[in-house]
Amino acid sequence: MTNVPVMALFLMKLRTPVSVLRFIDRLKGGRLERVGLWAKTLLSDYGDVIVEAGKDMRKHPVRSSFLLAGITGALYAYKTNPSYQSFQQALLHSSNDLLQLSNAIRNPTSDSHVQSLIGHMNDGTLRYTTLGVVSIVWTGDFHKDCNVYAAQCKYLKPQWLSFHERVADVGFCGRWLVLDQKMADFDVNSDEFSL
Repeated sequence: MTNVPVMALFLMKLRTPVSVLRFIDRLKGGRLERVGLWAKTLLSDYGDVIVEAGKDMRKHPVRSSFLLAGITGALYAYKTNPSYQSFQQALLHSSNDLLQLSNAIRNPTSDSHVQSLIGHMNDGTLRYTTLGVVSIVWTGDFHKDCNVYAAQCKYLKPQWLSFHERVADVGFCGRWLVLDQKMADFDVNSDEFSL
């Protein structure tokens, strides 16, 4: 018995039923028992909710299908929510498409919009915010690292009522909606057909 390590002796003692019962008795009333009781009641509550939801779905199948479709759509929009890098990529792709055209056939609306966004991106005044299912790219007044007084004073910041004027693009389901709309006829110059 002297060659057996101390830990093995402890484990051999613990395997006896009396020792296990004593060990369990020491845990009663402690933190571990409270955590176990909390987990048991939590799982019981969630089980009841699932059973009741199943009964409600059988009772109202049309409402349940609309709700399930809405949840699925929201999850899809969340998973395909575009990032700021995808906006930069789409903007540079649009700029390259416009650069391949001559000024005579380039759409001036598309060109001015893309040039404005590239100017804001170069100045560092484009901001990106995600709302979970929708992303918003908007323009700020100053670069994010600018420390002048006007950039720091809370009374000189843009008002929330005029925020819609600063929105440059809205991203939804992997697409940038304003950029796609402005680039729809980027190779058609309407001034070319006017007399």
